[in-house]
Amino acid sequence: MNIRLFFRSALLSTILAYLLIFIGGLVRVSGAGMGCPNWPKCGDNWIPPTNVDLEQFNLTLAWIEFINRSFGAILGISIIVLCFLSVKYFYSDKRILSISFLSLFLVIANGVVGGALVWTNLNPFIKTFHMILALALVSSLSFLTVEAYKILSVNKFAHRPSSNINKKIIFIFAICIIIEILLGTGIRTNIEIIQIEFPLLDKSQQLDSIPFYKYFHTFMGFTLLFLSFYLYKIFSNHSLKIIKSLNIFILCMITVQILLGELLVFSELPQLARLFHTWGSSWLVGISVIYYNLVDYELV
Repeated sequence: MNIRLFFRSALLSTILAYLLIFIGGLVRVSGAGMGCPNWPKCGDNWIPPTNVDLEQFNLTLAWIEFINRSFGAILGISIIVLCFLSVKYFYSDKRILSISFLSLFLVIANGVVGGALVWTNLNPFIKTFHMILALALVSSLSFLTVEAYKILSVNKFAHRPSSNINKKIIFIFAICIIIEILLGTGIRTNIEIIQIEFPLLDKSQQLDSIPFYKYFHTFMGFTLLFLSFYLYKIFSNHSLKIIKSLNIFILCMITVQILLGELLVFSELPQLARLFHTWGSSWLVGISVIYYNLVDYELV
């Protein structure tokens, strides 16, 4: 029961972290990053004003940003609970204990970086660092979730190491996903800067103004597709159903992401499409962590 409580706490924190990434993406695509002009308060109060006549606020953007900050606080509280449970039930397991407190550090650091975004008027490099911390956070929480799951299921499957080459392929796959997300974030940041500096340029001209690494973003997408096909072929007969499910999910998600990415370039999709493009990519980071830590286990 104690382990189950920790598992549920880790799973809840992981879900909240992904929801926070979604809300953070919504802040970006809606332009709500400066909806609250200061941090940690929103104007002179802790919550946005309710009467637009009192202060010069865009209330919609202010409340979107406020929800983002509030959700970050809720996630922080859930991770504090997770750390308490790790101390109580895993005080002798240095790995779980250290990753739990690493998660707490990451959520606090990301909150401070979120404040720095406001202080620097949405500096693009801080935006990228904000995303890196978010990906590190979902990775650490996904790790804790799968470790707790393995302990709970200790009588259901056994550790049977797979090929070191295949494990390395999974690791490379995860690194490629992170690089791909950062490349996409860089492209979006460049477009935002170009839109500010050259507002009369159309979409094709904006894309032409982006450095050559935009092509590397496409190349990495198809590299990920190849690697996902490889993993699907190698582990399609794995005895764990969760590995089979993750196999299919990864392959489908990579395919959808490539198609959506091309549509975003060559057609006028709504901003929410860009939000789901980024959010879907972040799923693959945590899933890679789960995949890597479960692939060496089989049913007994």
